[in-house]
Amino acid sequence: MKNESQFEKLVARARDEAAPSVDVAGRVIAILTAEQDRLDRVSERPLMWLAAFSSAAATAAAVFAIIVYNTWADPLMEIVDEISWAMQ
Repeated sequence: MKNESQFEKLVARARDEAAPSVDVAGRVIAILTAEQDRLDRVSERPLMWLAAFSSAAATAAAVFAIIVYNTWADPLMEIVDEISWAMQ
């Protein structure tokens, strides 16, 4: 019984005590925003590297296509030149 009465007194004192007025909402929102920004950057990093490698591969393919086109188009241009010479 003695323990229960001490506990009841402690509960009454706790209810009378006022909570300190501290506004932490701004700091919490700032921390959550910073964490979200960090997560966004981490999740976008693999996509950034994929885009860089894709761009490099596309550039190499374009250079190769231009070289192949010029190589294959050269004989055709010779034929066109011969035909135009013959037509004169």
